[in-house]
Parts: sequence; structure tokens; C-alpha cells
Amino acid sequence: MTMYRRVIAPFVACALLALLAYLVYQLARPFLAAIGVGVVLTVITFPLYERLRRKLAGRDGAAATLMVLLVLLLLVIPAVGLIGALGQQATDVYGWIEKTAGQGNPAQQMLGKLDAYRGQGLLGRLVEWIRPQIAAFAADAEHTVPAAMKKVIGTVTGMLTSILANALAFLVNLILALMAMGIFYVQGEHLLGEVAALVPLPPDRSRELFSRLGTVTKAVVKGVGLTCVAQGALGGLGFLVVGLPSPLLFGTVMAFTGLIPVVGTAIVWVPAVLYLVFTGQTAWAVGLLLWCALVVGNADNVLRPLLIGGKAGMPLPLLIVGILGGLFAYGLMGLILGPLILTVLLFVLAESHRAVADAEEPLPPAAPGPPATQG
Repeated sequence: MTMYRRVIAPFVACALLALLAYLVYQLARPFLAAIGVGVVLTVITFPLYERLRRKLAGRDGAAATLMVLLVLLLLVIPAVGLIGALGQQATDVYGWIEKTAGQGNPAQQMLGKLDAYRGQGLLGRLVEWIRPQIAAFAADAEHTVPAAMKKVIGTVTGMLTSILANALAFLVNLILALMAMGIFYVQGEHLLGEVAALVPLPPDRSRELFSRLGTVTKAVVKGVGLTCVAQGALGGLGFLVVGLPSPLLFGTVMAFTGLIPVVGTAIVWVPAVLYLVFTGQTAWAVGLLLWCALVVGNADNVLRPLLIGGKAGMPLPLLIVGILGGLFAYGLMGLILGPLILTVLLFVLAESHRAVADAEEPLPPAAPGPPATQG
């Protein structure tokens, strides 16, 4: 009987708890992304909710309802409209690529201009050397550039089509995210306290950990999200000015490719510059090249450190590694999960180091006792 109470009963209880946790995870797995979006939006907008709650004399329900409606009006409805517009522009640009690819080699006009400089001394010899290179590159680019652009646009179109085709699932996830926001606004502090009680740390250190997680979430959304949006907007503006089609779509693609290290937005704007060059629009090509290389490409180097600064509590290169690793491992939600995992890891390592340092600290010398009496 003693062995059952000490060994078997705790083992059975742990096994049942693990089974129950697994079953709950299976039930919630289809909705984890929506709940995660609700958590992120709640963390970002919670200071605004607190101010609104104070103005409403502490009425939590009314403040939460107003905040959910505000998020719906300012974020969700414009996002749905943007998805529809992107779907239309994706169809248009796909047709444009087909039409451009069927017009033959667009570099012939540029090669004809170069032929006018043959026999003109040093410039002529330079043309004689560079003309075959351009011709070979143009012949290859005639097939590779449209194919690459089709692949990029096809990926984005597939994502948009999937969202539109699964409109019911999208609507359900949207409702769940908004419901999660309402619950977390009202019960978030209580739920956070319950979770903190499960963390094997002193209460003050648990609060510090969750405070850091919230800070990192805000820093990533502001630093990475706003930087990508800025790069996409600047890139789309460049496409609009030079007269390329579907600037909204290409700007959106650049916002996503801005997450890719080294190459980043160049995946999108380099083929566009080549197209302008091969169609004889050299001035526009140079302008777009300078704009994208100097402004769009360097926007992340300026905005990301400015928006994040030291708020994330970790070096910026390590934060970028967490973002990219999370993106490849967990999808879009990994943009948040990656940095959060690194934050927990660094916090645990710091706590372990501090515990070891406290254990090795020498004890203070004992206070001298009263002098011994002589009998």
C-alpha cells in the first residue's frame, strides 16, 4: 500500500494529466494560430485598453468590447480589403508577364542603340566587348526573368487564393481571434498570474520573465513589422512612379521578402530594373535601381534599430536569428515565437548563473560573541 501511494499513484496521476493535456492540445490545435494572433494583438494594444478602462470607470466588459470593435475597424476590415485588391492585381500582373514574355527579346532596342557607337575609338571597343555579354544575358533573361517573376507572383497568388477559397475558415479564425482578445483583455492579468504560479521561479522573477516576453513581442511587431511595411510601401511607390504594373502587389511581396537576409527586396526589384533596361527605359531603370538600392534596401538598417533599440533585451543580430529561425520553423507565427523562445532561454541561463553565483558567495563572518568569563 505504501509503494502504491508513493510510486504508482503519482505515476498514474502524471500519466492521466499528460493524456488530458494532449487531448486538449488536439482540440485546440486548429485554432492555435487564431488564439496566437489574439494574444499578440492583446499584448500590443493592452496599454490603450487600460487607458480606456480608466476612462470608463473600471468597466472591463465595455472597455474590452470597444477595443475589439476598434481593432476590427482599424486592422481587420482594411486587411480583408487589401487581400481582395491583391488578388485582383495578381491576376492582372500575371497576364502582363505572359504578354511581355510573348513579345520576343526586349533587349533588341538597347542592343541597336549600342551598335551606333561601334568604330568610335575606346567607346567602340568597349561596345564590341560588352555587346555579346549583354546579348547572351538578355537571351537568358528573356526566359529566366519572366519565369522567376511568375514563380513569385504564383506563390503570392496561391496564398491569396487559399485565403479567399477558405473564406469560412478565415471567418471562423477571425471571430476566434477577436473573442480571444475580448477574453484576454478582461481575464488576461488573472490568467497570467495563474501561469506564473506554475513557473518554478520566485514570484518577482516570474513577473520579470513575463514582462520581458511582453516587451519582446512589442519590439518585434514594431521593429520587424513596421520595417517590412515601410520597405513594401517604399518599393511599391518606386514601381508606381516608373509605371510598372500592380505596385500594390509588388510592394506587398517586397514587404515579405524584406525578411530574407542579404538579398531581401532585391528578389523583386532587380528583375524589374532589368525589364526597364531591356525595354529601353534606361533612365527609369537607373532611377528605380538607385531608389531601391539606397532607400528601400537600407530602410531596415535605419528603422529596425531605431524602432527596436535595446527594448528586446538581446543583441539585434541574435534577435534577427530568432525571427528568421522562427519563420522557417513555425511559419508566420514564428516571427514572434522565435524571439520569445530565445528570450526564455537567455532568462533561464541568467537565472542559473545568478543561482550559482549566490551559492558560491562566501558567508559573512560570524559576529564575535561575548568574552569568556574567567572563573
